[in-house]
Amino acid sequence: MAGLLVPDLSRAADFVLVRLAPDTAHETYLSISGDIGVGDWSTFNRLLRSNPQVGGVALSSMGGSLDDGVAIAKQIFDARLDTVLVDVCHSVCSIMFLAGNRKYVSADFRLTVHTAHKQIADWTVKDHVANGTVTWFLGHMGYPLPLAKLWVATGPDDAALVTWAHNDKWKLGFRATDAVRGGPQVIEVATPPL
Repeated sequence: MAGLLVPDLSRAADFVLVRLAPDTAHETYLSISGDIGVGDWSTFNRLLRSNPQVGGVALSSMGGSLDDGVAIAKQIFDARLDTVLVDVCHSVCSIMFLAGNRKYVSADFRLTVHTAHKQIADWTVKDHVANGTVTWFLGHMGYPLPLAKLWVATGPDDAALVTWAHNDKWKLGFRATDAVRGGPQVIEVATPPL
């Protein structure tokens, strides 16, 4: 299972401009899929600046670079962009999703979290500095401490599912949508300016 949860940080995410069904607040979203790689925040930043019509971010990722993911999440949060969970959102992708102003999910969404960790030779160990960053940022966004506890208490090779029950109990603000049924409509592959 560990191999499934450890993304390849040398790869970059795919960025595509997409159109979603009209039951979300905006029409044009920047889709991020695949592993979040080192340098993806810079790409995300340039794409947002060059596409002012983007009102939100559609996400489908197994996670990746914590630094880039948290930087993207901070930009989503500061710009008050909406987020849409397209398929599965795991690890740092979940932080990016939770940073959204309005957070849209399908009925069968899969939002999973686990403790931040690092690989040292053959050992996987908790990364306490990264977990402190995650805990602080969740609090900064106004989320309750039990959500951060779920995050850091779940082992690095495990995945805790964030459910509708958590949404109701912790007032996470999820909104149901059919916008992603059949996948978002691709407008164009997003190419960042140099």
